[in-house]
Amino acid sequence: NKMQIELIITLIFLFIEIGIILYFYHKAKQPPDPAKPRMLNYGLLIIFFALIFIATLAHVVTLVTGNQVKPRRKRGM
Repeated sequence: NKMQIELIITLIFLFIEIGIILYFYHKAKQPPDPAKPRMLNYGLLIIFFALIFIATLAHVVTLVTGNQVKPRRKRGM
């Protein structure tokens, strides 16, 4: 079924995103090396990938339930 394939692919991406976040967290917790300055801001990357993770999680909920995730607040506020 097409929906099952989409769900499997989305879950694979979800686990890849978790792995990337954990890798960046591990790198951020290492003590800084004065001889090798960090080229990436790992904290910012963790936040960015956490937002992507939340969007992917919302997509998983949409695939499982069949209903699109919508905000609870009313428009126009």
